[in-house]
Amino acid sequence: MDDLTLCLYEFLMERRMGRLWKDEEYKACNLKVKLQKEKVESRLNEEQRKELDLLLNHVAERNSLEKSYLFQAVLELIRELNALARA
Repeated sequence: MDDLTLCLYEFLMERRMGRLWKDEEYKACNLKVKLQKEKVESRLNEEQRKELDLLLNHVAERNSLEKSYLFQAVLELIRELNALARA
């Protein structure tokens, strides 16, 4: 991401995502994830818990990259639509 895109992305995450984090459906989904993780972890030994945490960290990293890519794609689409509107 270039500096401007990164700045816009960080602004979005800090200022606009608060509505999502307050959303009841999102909170319920987060709770389900937390409870399921605890349930799975309760059946694992220490090494398996570390592997699970590593897996979940990789999944979170992948999701973050996907969101970043989607954000950049949306910005490009907006640029294209603006160019069409001006033509």
